[in-house]
Amino acid sequence: MNSVTYIYDLVAIDVDGTLVNSHSKISDEIPPLLREVQARGIGVTLVSGRPKLTLMPILAELGLRLPYISSGGAYIIDPAKGTIIDQHTLGHEIVAVIVELARTAQVAIITQEPERLYFEGDPAILEMVASTSKIDMTQLDNKPVEIRGVADILQVRSEPNKITLCGDPAILADIEAQLRERKLPVYPTYSAPTYLEMTSAGINKGTALKRLAAYLHIPVERILVIGDSLNDTSMFEIAGMAVAMGNASEEVKAAAKLIAPSNDENGVAWVLRELVLKATN
Repeated sequence: MNSVTYIYDLVAIDVDGTLVNSHSKISDEIPPLLREVQARGIGVTLVSGRPKLTLMPILAELGLRLPYISSGGAYIIDPAKGTIIDQHTLGHEIVAVIVELARTAQVAIITQEPERLYFEGDPAILEMVASTSKIDMTQLDNKPVEIRGVADILQVRSEPNKITLCGDPAILADIEAQLRERKLPVYPTYSAPTYLEMTSAGINKGTALKRLAAYLHIPVERILVIGDSLNDTSMFEIAGMAVAMGNASEEVKAAAKLIAPSNDENGVAWVLRELVLKATN
């Protein structure tokens, strides 16, 4: 790796399964490396399926101030200016169709807004989802994320940025097939085999990264992306460098240009050292 000479303008990092290890922690190596990367004039941002609500403590902890992407690409905000750069929501009619399919298949439903999360389904799944949303950092994020359980998620009458269905992979694949048959205007992808995520048609992490690059006046070929899941591959397709974590599936690895160590082996730290910092020495 000592032959690497390319210098990037922006490093875009996925959160779950990438920045965060399997014990819901961010390695102690990460914050000082991020500070060093930024001190050399290279931007760093997060691109996550999480909503604004659960990303803000992570950004504060890591000292990241650039605009970031949340809700799988459906929400982009510049925190320094308090400006929403882009936002896309799912209309009530689309939500109703998804909820109908989910209820028939008996899978759990999460609707996601920037500041609120709603859940319909088995309370045991709600407890598991809330627990896995927690990241062990400091007092900024020392308790599970509050997800409001409701008996009828359609009564919330919200227009969410993203909907996630939680269940058996085979059942979720069947729901995805039905969505495609009905030509519902959504973009389906997976953050894990048991999580089927849906944003508005044509809206994903890749399209959001393009929009963010234009906002920051950065060519997409000067962006380095790090991710681990299928919902990251849309970024891999457009970035100058796409790095898959060692814990990614073979399908995700095949879409990347380079494979890093896993999230339990400080893969993000390795990328920052080998592909970013060494190139600026």
